[in-house]
This record gives sequence, C-alpha cells and structure tokens, in this order.
Amino acid sequence: MENTTQQNKIAFTTLRVMIQKIEESIKNGYLRDEWKNDKINNYESIVNTYMGYYAYKDDCVMVEGEYLHEIEDEDDYVYDEIDEKYIFSDNASWIETGRDGYYTHDDNCSGCNGIYRYNDMWINDSYMERYDLVHDTHGDIRNIDDVYYWESDCEWHDEPENDDDDDDDDDMDAACINSYSYRPSMKFHKLSNENENAPFFGIELEVERKNSNGLKHKYMAGKIEHEHWYFKTDGSLTDGFEIVTHPMTFNYIQQSEKTFTDSLKLLVENGYNSYDANTCGMHIHISKNNFTTWHLYRFLKFFVENKEFIVAISQRKMEKLKKWANIEDDSDSSLIYKAKKKDGNSERYVAINLKNTATIEIRIFRGTLNINSFMKNIEFAHSLFMYTKENKDISLHGFKMYIDSSCDYSNLKKFINLKNL
Repeated sequence: MENTTQQNKIAFTTLRVMIQKIEESIKNGYLRDEWKNDKINNYESIVNTYMGYYAYKDDCVMVEGEYLHEIEDEDDYVYDEIDEKYIFSDNASWIETGRDGYYTHDDNCSGCNGIYRYNDMWINDSYMERYDLVHDTHGDIRNIDDVYYWESDCEWHDEPENDDDDDDDDDMDAACINSYSYRPSMKFHKLSNENENAPFFGIELEVERKNSNGLKHKYMAGKIEHEHWYFKTDGSLTDGFEIVTHPMTFNYIQQSEKTFTDSLKLLVENGYNSYDANTCGMHIHISKNNFTTWHLYRFLKFFVENKEFIVAISQRKMEKLKKWANIEDDSDSSLIYKAKKKDGNSERYVAINLKNTATIEIRIFRGTLNINSFMKNIEFAHSLFMYTKENKDISLHGFKMYIDSSCDYSNLKKFINLKNL
C-alpha cells in the first residue's frame, strides 16, 4: 500500500511538472493555444524542443537530432544548401555567390565544394567569375588584371611569361591542364544518323603518375590531347590529373573505342596508372533531361536494391565505395522525392550524384587504364539507363537477361560471366 501511495505521488508530481511546462510553452509561443481545447490532449502530437519547451511536431524542424520551433527558434537554425538539411546557425557560414548567397555548414568550407576564403568572407566559383577573380600559382585569389596567364602551365603568375625560358623538354608537345573549376564550352558528339533524343554521356577519368620517372603531366596530356576531351587538376590526386570528355552518345563512344584504346595505352607506357592508385576513380555523367521522374526513380532504386552487384561492377572494395560513392539506404518516398526534384542528395560522395545542373553522375567505378574495364563501365551505365527506361518492373535477373539479349554490351557480359555475378 505504501509503495502504491509513493508511486501515485511521483506520478502526480510528474503530471504537475508537465502541465506547468505546457503552460510555459503556450505562453512563450511554442505550443499552440488550441492544444488546451483538445479534449483528447494527444501527447503524442507534441515533442520536447531543443529550448526545453513543448511544441507540435508539425510546427518544428529537425536540426542535428533536435526539434526546433519553426518560428520561435528561427534565429537558431538555417538551411544547409549543400547537404540539404537544417543546421544550427552557430555552425553555419554564409557563401557569397555574386548575386545572392546561401548557408552551409562550416565543415563544407574547408577547402572543398568550390568555396574559398576571400577578404574575410566565403565565396564560390560564381562569385569569382562575376568579379574576374582567379587563383594564382600560389593558390591565392587575385583580380585577373593583376596577374599574367602562362600558356606553358595554364596558371596565373605575378610576372609575364618569358618565352625564351625553355623547359628541358621543349622538344615535346605540352597540353594545358586547367584548374579544377575550369568549365569549357561543351562540344556534343553524336553520329549523323542518331536519334535526336539519344542521351549524352560524359566521362571523368583520374590518373596518377607512378613515380617521378613518369612523364610530366603537361607532356603526358600533350601525347593524348584530342578534341574529345580536356584536362583538369584535382586536389584529391597525389601526382596526377583528370581527363574529362565532352558529351558523347553511346554509339559515338563505341565508334571511338580505338581512340580511347590508344590513349589508355600511352598512359600506361609513360608511367601512369589508375586502377592501382588508391586515389583514382572513373565517373560517368548522363544528361539529366533524358530522365523522366519515374525513369530516374527506377534507376536510383536499382542501386539501392542490388548493392552487392553494384559493388562488384564498380571493382572497388566496399570501404572505398562507402567513402567516395556511398549507396544510400533510401526509402521509396525518398527516392520518389529525389527523382521528382532531380536533386536531393544528403551527402556529397554518393553512388549517384544529382547535384550537377545538367547531368546525373555515377561515381562508383574504380579508375582503370584497361580498355575492357573502361568500356564495361560505360556499357553498364548505358544498359541500366535503357533497362530502367523500358521496364517498369526492374530486377537484377531482368537486367541480366536484358544484357544477354543485346549485342551492345560485350565487355559487360564478359565481366558478369567471369565474376559469376
């Protein structure tokens, strides 16, 4: 009997504290006054906010695991445009774009995402382009009128280039390796008889020099220079550069296979690798406007439902895939939302990156200088695009049958059979 009385006292005290807290929450604007008139008083509809008050769950936003009232706490949170989630204002930085700007987490400003520190503010590539700013050879941001562009290394310097100061390798052709932020005018390549709605594919291949005996970057680029691609630096590489193609249709890529074969062979012969370098990957872009909402939904869903197969196709180890191209565990509703917006990644390094304006980017592949693996990756991207476009009921079994019935995917078929996938 004594225990029961004690328990009742504790329950009464708890209820009194809760009622007092509810009154305070209503007084401070966190809990709508109408809650008092709710005859049922559904306690499941209210949550405990970060500030210690009760509020309707629907009136709150989730910020780093905490509920904040959408209005009363509006000064304490902002929306992170890069990670696409709410964050605390104390952890946020404002990024100037030249016309407006956006907030993102401080961690996103540490030398990545095209964000730079300039005159006590954070700016991005759009700001630099708008106000004629460039990175000089030391990495400092300068006005374009205050520096000189050197054709020999494609960098900005304090002094004009001396044409008489020849390099020891002046008898060799050199190509320009542009900065990471370089964006050329795209040249679209397709066959004359192709359907005008054929999707375009773009390829990014990272390569590393094995050691100092390998050919210098700009001379290596000079050996493989071609109208189909251009070259960029990449901060994730130790001693290498990135080869980026202009958009091409799948049929055009197949017709150009010898060009790719010869270039990959030259890279190997001159001391470069990709597959054995821990830093290298191969990314494939597909034109975003070729996807309808439901087509993109099925494309994304295939990755979620067939992770083991995707890992095998990527030729990466799982830990590497999680680091650079994580396959997200999305629910159907999340996939539909992303497909509808053609955007919506919560992380930067995901298997299918939707952040680019004009393309979706498949990031899973390990770098390679083997033409069979190179073409296998492109065949996978094209075959999955076509399969998910033409079939509403997608499955791994159905995908493999689709590949077997086609004459276009010889390298992919061989890989699947060899690995017994």
